[in-house]
Amino acid sequence: MSALAHWQDQYARLRADEQTPAWLREARDSAWHNFQARGVPDRKDEDWKYTRLAALDRFAAQAPLELADLRQAPPVDGSLLVFAGGRFQPQLSRLPLATPGVQVLSLGEALVTHAEALRPLLRQSGPERAFASLNRALFEDGLWLRLAPGAQLTEPLHVVHMGGVGASAAYLRLLIELGRNSQALVVEHYLGVAAGAYHVNVLTEATLAEGARLRHVKLVAEGAAAIHIADMRVRVGRAARFESHAVAGGGGLTRQDIDVYLHEAGGECSLRGLYTAGSGEHVDFHTRIEHMAPHCSSEEVYKGLVGGTGRAVFNGRVHVHPGADKTDSRMTCANLLLSNRAEVDAKPELEIYADDVKCSHGATVGQLDEAQLFYLRARGIDLASARSLLMAAFARDALGGLDQRLQEHADRLLDLRLAAL
Repeated sequence: MSALAHWQDQYARLRADEQTPAWLREARDSAWHNFQARGVPDRKDEDWKYTRLAALDRFAAQAPLELADLRQAPPVDGSLLVFAGGRFQPQLSRLPLATPGVQVLSLGEALVTHAEALRPLLRQSGPERAFASLNRALFEDGLWLRLAPGAQLTEPLHVVHMGGVGASAAYLRLLIELGRNSQALVVEHYLGVAAGAYHVNVLTEATLAEGARLRHVKLVAEGAAAIHIADMRVRVGRAARFESHAVAGGGGLTRQDIDVYLHEAGGECSLRGLYTAGSGEHVDFHTRIEHMAPHCSSEEVYKGLVGGTGRAVFNGRVHVHPGADKTDSRMTCANLLLSNRAEVDAKPELEIYADDVKCSHGATVGQLDEAQLFYLRARGIDLASARSLLMAAFARDALGGLDQRLQEHADRLLDLRLAAL
């Protein structure tokens, strides 16, 4: 079945569900019509210039897995919400202990018990891209995290998704609301459990009220033929802070969009990421930071390691709006090519319409330093080990500031990837 045929079937099934509230059905209709009007983006679209989506027509339904197969989820501290094929698995999950001011629900459950509260949250926010529209039309489950003013989620909240289970495509929607001066650490972890082609579509939307702090970590280790397309949008309030760490370490095609809106004075964001691509893999990161108010700051550090016939794309855009005086913004992107056939396209963009700002941006693409390799080999270290040491030093710099409770998971994923490049 082609991707389009699958999407049409899924839409028709949801459209026929008589239990769906009228407002949600209307929202799905609007999103579906928008997706049809835009169509699947191609290389004529500047945002998809370096990424082809022909692989979408190759995915097929996977064989159902037993629960034992799903227990590949990594052991983690804190609470755990497991999803498989886009659906919540309560028997494998561990919800956080009841804490005043903290509400954690699967979105499927929340649509039954809190439909009216979700109604304003499920409306469109931010640019309406094709795959975000597809998610809005076809999602069935996901996460709803809501923190009251002053509440703190002291343990990490892990959202683990098993891709390639059952259906050929999964649509996950995550809604995060942080009240005034609240704090949370949310980890999204995507694991592939099937060798065949499948599609994971994720839409994450977060709102941070004044003084709130959200730390967000995303780890992607999909199957070799998987297509993972994700869109994250974050609205940062007055003196609030958003921190992101993203590690893309597996999957046939991984595309991640991150939009941050600093729309009130004193907002801060820090985006750090590491992407790797080996033979047959393609990874594409697009970030956009909108400085819309004065006295806001942003920092971006992304690094890429690309080997074999792998390909990576980075497009980072910082937009300083009129009136966003005293903006402080820095962006860097560094890449290492590990073979003659590897490719990287890096495109930093900076657009300024305000006075009295400090902004910098830059991107580099290079190779492992021969002098450093010679130095290590002269001390009895074989070539493979010397390359690994230099790659690890380069990569770990991009993960600075990662929560210590997650460092072991990130290191394990990184070690596996470096050994395969």
